[in-house]
Amino acid sequence: MANFERYNVCEPYLLARIKALRMPPAVIGIKLTDDKQVYSAVVDIPMGRGLLGTLVCLANGAVNIYFNNGAQITGLAANHPALAQACRSFLASAGQSLPVCERTSVFDIPMNPSEHFVHLMTRKGVFKTVVNPMTAASEEDKMRAFLLHLYQKVMNEVQTAQTKEAASRK
Repeated sequence: MANFERYNVCEPYLLARIKALRMPPAVIGIKLTDDKQVYSAVVDIPMGRGLLGTLVCLANGAVNIYFNNGAQITGLAANHPALAQACRSFLASAGQSLPVCERTSVFDIPMNPSEHFVHLMTRKGVFKTVVNPMTAASEEDKMRAFLLHLYQKVMNEVQTAQTKEAASRK
């Protein structure tokens, strides 16, 4: 039985999320050469009771995380090349998973805490898939497992960058 919940969200979170979902490639200085080229990704990740994080990765290497409570992590990739590289690798490889995605213009947030919503932006529009980390390793879900691996690498690099930032302030 799935455990569904609603997230309390604040206006700055909603505005940042919709801006990321609707950002055209020209804004980040990207010229697309292929219909399967992913220039941006928005991944909604339930992070515990009442907490939803939205990872935003841009083809220029920028990585931001916005939280439904208004908190945010921004600007880390500028000083942490490994984070920017993880972001670029994610986006460069994400196009391979488009066959398991559906084109969408509806940008709801996850209600099931075990589901991540992955939105991939291409010149043909926004494509969405749902990743359940608990079942992504199954044989028929290889592409979703691949996506999960890619964005988890970005999240790991965010954590490493935060740790380095905290250590440098001591």
